[in-house]
Amino acid sequence: MAIRMAALVRTKSGEFFARKGIPADVREAYARLYGQRWEAQLRLPASTSKHEAKSKHGEWLAEVETRIATLRATTKGEGQPLSRLNAIALAGRWYTWFVGQYESDPGSPDKWSKLSDQLVWDVLHPEAPDEFHENPKADPEWTWAKQPEVRARVRPRIAEMARTASFLADSGLVLNSDAQALFVDAVGDNLYQALTLLQKRAEGDYTADATPDSFPAYTGILVGKANGLDCWQLFESFVSATRPAASTVKRWRAVFLHMKSAFPHSADAITDASARAWVSKLVTPARTALTVKEVWIPAARRVFSWAEKQSLARKNPFSAVSVDVPKKARDRETKLSSRRRLGQSCRRRWRSTSPRTPSRGQSAGQCGYALILAPGRARLLSCEASTCRNAVRFM
Repeated sequence: MAIRMAALVRTKSGEFFARKGIPADVREAYARLYGQRWEAQLRLPASTSKHEAKSKHGEWLAEVETRIATLRATTKGEGQPLSRLNAIALAGRWYTWFVGQYESDPGSPDKWSKLSDQLVWDVLHPEAPDEFHENPKADPEWTWAKQPEVRARVRPRIAEMARTASFLADSGLVLNSDAQALFVDAVGDNLYQALTLLQKRAEGDYTADATPDSFPAYTGILVGKANGLDCWQLFESFVSATRPAASTVKRWRAVFLHMKSAFPHSADAITDASARAWVSKLVTPARTALTVKEVWIPAARRVFSWAEKQSLARKNPFSAVSVDVPKKARDRETKLSSRRRLGQSCRRRWRSTSPRTPSRGQSAGQCGYALILAPGRARLLSCEASTCRNAVRFM
């Protein structure tokens, strides 16, 4: 029997390879959701750096173990409850996750058109009451589809089409039976919109989608990849997509490493209040308010603005944050150089005393004034002398 190991090794071809055995108690469920029955495998091309390979291996291993733990909890009947509001909010997370699975390469429009028709005519329509079949115009909104008995009958088909089990496993969430029902019902209310959007994407229509903004905020915690990119992954995606200058990447790296530790979950979960709280704690004896204002806030604002446009974040929580920079008190006297002080001293002495002109060859120090003789006039030497006396020799 082959040994199923989780260690990362390098093959003779140079690529990185790792595998982890699937435990027997969740093998069937894992195969149904992810298509791998005996072991999960990771392969990385030979061009991957060793550091990057180790990072991706750690992420992959954590993801597989989270899936296994979630499936085991589901099998045992363990799970958390959900309020109706949180079920709708979680459906919003599902919507973003489901669309994100296919949006970059949606394939043929016919595929999504057929799925939409299947949902309407094969799943929902057969459950309609007799009065609807007799007079469909009497209920154009299909309100009968939201009746509890109808929802209960279509729930398994909705869950299968929407891949809710995969979403929950990727999120590291286990719901109890009541929460599962609430969640699938909320997903069913939005599945048609998701399929329609993907059909538009397949047709080349990438108009901004306002549906995610209509969901309330989810107040629970998602621990898996379905919750989106964390702050560091968001920064890596930004660098790969926009290719900023190397100096910018180096300067902003510390910002997002700090942000990753402050916000260990999804970057999309950062609220305006938490963003302001984070910024308010950045000013320390080792980090000035000016540095925060000119480096840290612009870095966060720029990356999250890009993420919002790329639908990687719902909004930019740093768009309105700021930090007060105290004005530095300036002592003008201490800013004066020794030469300027010398010049001022000479001017005061020149104004308070009647001038005496030294003879040719006599030093200015001997007559007590720092003067430069020019044809027809005499003027004060400003800042060129190191002392008032013996500074300039007149020729």
